Amino acid sequence: MQAVNILCCLFVFEPGLADLSSKWNNIRSRFEKPPPLWFMPTSLQREEILSDFETSGKPKESSWPDVPTELGQISGVAVDMFDRPVVFHRGPVTWDSTSFDISHRYRKIADGPIDVDTIVTLDPVTGDVLKSWGSGLFYMPHGLTVDVNGNTWVTDVALHQIFKFKPNSTKPALILGRRFSPGSDENHFCKPTSIAVASTGTFYVADGYCNNRIMMYSSGGTLIGQIGRQGSQLFPNMLDQFLIPHGLVLIEDQDKLCVADRENSRISCFNAGLKELERFGEPLVVSDTKFSGRPYGITAHGSRIFAVTGSSFGWGIQRPKGYTLSAENGKVIDTWNSLNGLKNPHDIAISSDGNTLYVAEIGPNVLTKFDLE
Repeated sequence: MQAVNILCCLFVFEPGLADLSSKWNNIRSRFEKPPPLWFMPTSLQREEILSDFETSGKPKESSWPDVPTELGQISGVAVDMFDRPVVFHRGPVTWDSTSFDISHRYRKIADGPIDVDTIVTLDPVTGDVLKSWGSGLFYMPHGLTVDVNGNTWVTDVALHQIFKFKPNSTKPALILGRRFSPGSDENHFCKPTSIAVASTGTFYVADGYCNNRIMMYSSGGTLIGQIGRQGSQLFPNMLDQFLIPHGLVLIEDQDKLCVADRENSRISCFNAGLKELERFGEPLVVSDTKFSGRPYGITAHGSRIFAVTGSSFGWGIQRPKGYTLSAENGKVIDTWNSLNGLKNPHDIAISSDGNTLYVAEIGPNVLTKFDLE
């Protein structure tokens, strides 16, 4: 068995399109005035939130066997139905300045798809490779999600597509987007970054690098609606003005969809619209001023949000680190890091019991495991 080199480390009723169009006009009108940013919990709720954090503790780096394996840039990490970490990596391919032209079209199609298995399932204790697949399917892997039914969802920024694979299948059950064709209409993506999936099958796509929007789909892949518009780092912007929505997490029991809004250096949470569709996109929470850096990956468990940030060089250098925040009010609860310091964290995932975190990095290409004390 190979092992990973760790540096420490229903049926859903689909409403008619006319109804959806009317609802979307109502939703978009909300963004013409400043949205409410904060949900202020009662004193009892604050005690419950603090109690949750006290029992869960701070992420602490865990040791895995230091046995080498061939992994490229690890762009995505998820946890499957059996709490096993699954990584999505790029093999010999790297994303650099030569990868795309000015119109976001992939320049290296002639090189063909990646010829090694890009999706790898690991043993959570030993780090042994349990399963791998994906050779010949992808060109530039990015986001990875495994839903509660064991379906694997991925995004490919070179293909400008998203894929759904059923368990133990390497044939896509669903493909959205046009192959190698970036665009901004309802049938295209432009470098989609992340996917979040509800237990009902409803799913959300962060169409991140070019379109700065979040799209909501039925379980069958019918577009229900979208939120988002281009933001600016130079001027104050509203919560639906994204600058590279890079990661998504759905907190389903709270009907809350949270976004790692990378270049706006914030985490924003919106109504997910699962209980009341007309409320989809309603702003709920934003991270407080103690949160800094550019969030790349985001995950959640209970009332906790965990995020990893990359380096920032604006007003002083911000080093990569991990954050724990309250999902109720956006407050920073704690910060954390690996023993040697995170270098280029790109994604994060958490086990179903909330006791283990996994952080994927690109350069160095490692997966770091954290135990929550």
